[in-house]
Amino acid sequence: MSPFSLTPDPRFYFRSRSHGRVFDLLSSALVRREALLLVAGDLGVGKTTLRRTLIDLQHRKTRAALVGNALLSPTDLIRLLLQDLRALAPDEADPSQLAALDRVQLLERFDRFIGDLRAAGDAAVVIVDEAHSLPPSTTDQLIELATLPSNRDRALQFLLAAQPAVGGAPVLPALVDQRVNVRARLLPLERDECEKYIAHRLAVAGEFDITFSVDATDVIYRLSGGVPRLVNLICERAVQEADTSRTRRVEASMIDRAASALDLIRLRPRRFRWYGTR
Repeated sequence: MSPFSLTPDPRFYFRSRSHGRVFDLLSSALVRREALLLVAGDLGVGKTTLRRTLIDLQHRKTRAALVGNALLSPTDLIRLLLQDLRALAPDEADPSQLAALDRVQLLERFDRFIGDLRAAGDAAVVIVDEAHSLPPSTTDQLIELATLPSNRDRALQFLLAAQPAVGGAPVLPALVDQRVNVRARLLPLERDECEKYIAHRLAVAGEFDITFSVDATDVIYRLSGGVPRLVNLICERAVQEADTSRTRRVEASMIDRAASALDLIRLRPRRFRWYGTR
């Protein structure tokens, strides 16, 4: 297991101060059955790892579905959720039969599914990645599903992951943004957290007898701005540099060589405000 793999993995979840605040806020909102939740953050700050960890650690019966393609049509969105939430009887789950159902028929089955969830005291969470890219028609469909009369007890919840606003544009389509119950913002790591984050990744991976000097960590932080994905990218290359030099200690000069090989520039860490329940 590589300590600095770029693949999101809940085993490597690191509870930074920002991640801790967001995790606690969203976890509490899920327990309260809030219908629409939003976590916003730049690319690489750990939105995927956070939401995977959040769902994995829910202490209740929870079904989960992931919408990884925000450009799905409204009808395809319903089909995907019916399949991923295991909402269909075996004879209905056949792809060819499902494809033959129109939107009204699909909505009828979805409505029935929510009623079954409520009757069983069960719950379901739909995670929408890249929610800022939702087309208007799919946005309307998402709102319709979240506000179905059968979902009055909010057995079905939506957790939206989105990139923050750029140039004043809204994070989400206005119709969704107006209905978000709880929202949070993930921030990059602080300098002290960057050092702990690197040590944490090495400890979880195990069998990696390698250390990073204080100067090396300083350079990593300046290069990455505290963005975990960039930290991983730099550290992975730096470990290769250490192997080439036949040493188990990563120094600042190796980080510089790694950055040069990766064509990175030194970045000023970005800091954003964090906001909670609206």
